[in-house]
Amino acid sequence: MSEASQLFEESIEWLRQNYRRFFAERDIVWTLQLRISDLIQARALPYRVFNDYPILPGKRRSLCADIAILNQQGGVEVAAEFKYEPSHKRTDIWRTKFPVIFWNDDGVGKDVKRVQEFAEQGVARVAYAIFIDEGGAFRSRPAHPGSRWVDWTLAGDDSRRLSVLWTYAEADG
Repeated sequence: MSEASQLFEESIEWLRQNYRRFFAERDIVWTLQLRISDLIQARALPYRVFNDYPILPGKRRSLCADIAILNQQGGVEVAAEFKYEPSHKRTDIWRTKFPVIFWNDDGVGKDVKRVQEFAEQGVARVAYAIFIDEGGAFRSRPAHPGSRWVDWTLAGDDSRRLSVLWTYAEADG
């Protein structure tokens, strides 16, 4: 596993250990980008981290990664896509907002295919799609091809669990 992948996965583990209530996907992306940026600076690592980084050309605009970790030459070491579904039991999110995400090819499935494409085309050394299902609304669905469900027990609270659909794709060579 590359140093950049280790940095990313360490940051995801930090998120699990320090998980708090989020309101939208952008909150998770911001939290992780800040964590990764802080670790890069503290460890004087040869990386930069960006949000909404253009990876592949698209019909209307570039296909962007929610988070990209770049090496000193500007190569994408890690590209990551995120989706987030808050618990439907929450009272601080308006009921008509649920479901927040789509499951198939216009939502989570699209992210899974996109990161696999990032790796297959070699535009990212490693790519992840992370779907955090806070209340388990989608947990009963079979994982998308190339993905697996991981259940998180939150630190300090054995009764609170999150389901995370985890996709990992690596470029050849």
